[in-house]
Amino acid sequence: MDLLTQRFLDALQAFRRSFESELLQKLSAQITGPQMFLLYFIDRQGPCKLTQLAEKMEVKPSAITVMIDRLEKSGFVTRTHGTADRRSVFVEATSLGKQVLDEAIRERNEIVGEYLTRLEPDEIRTVTALLEKMMKIDPPKN
Repeated sequence: MDLLTQRFLDALQAFRRSFESELLQKLSAQITGPQMFLLYFIDRQGPCKLTQLAEKMEVKPSAITVMIDRLEKSGFVTRTHGTADRRSVFVEATSLGKQVLDEAIRERNEIVGEYLTRLEPDEIRTVTALLEKMMKIDPPKN
């Protein structure tokens, strides 16, 4: 691995650690990073099957069950059984879960905004365009 690649990886990892640490600190330990990702997915998808969540998180269904147990205990999600097949279990975000998620998104945006204040507007556009290019994301058309 060349020096530039290592510098990139080190900077990326430092950013991720710092960002996650700040975000979780601001959320006052209400929710963990993986729980927040899972809650975000559930909220955006609507009622989800546990198997679908396990696939999305790339974990075994038993691991999802443990995570959902914790989210349910905190009042962030509810579980229901399918009407056609009672063995199917669906998970849905509660109003409290949506509230916590909205707060997390606000905090995330604030933290990213603080990082971006270290850059000039042209640098922000350049970094964003480069990340979009690396991830093969088409920039929005203005």
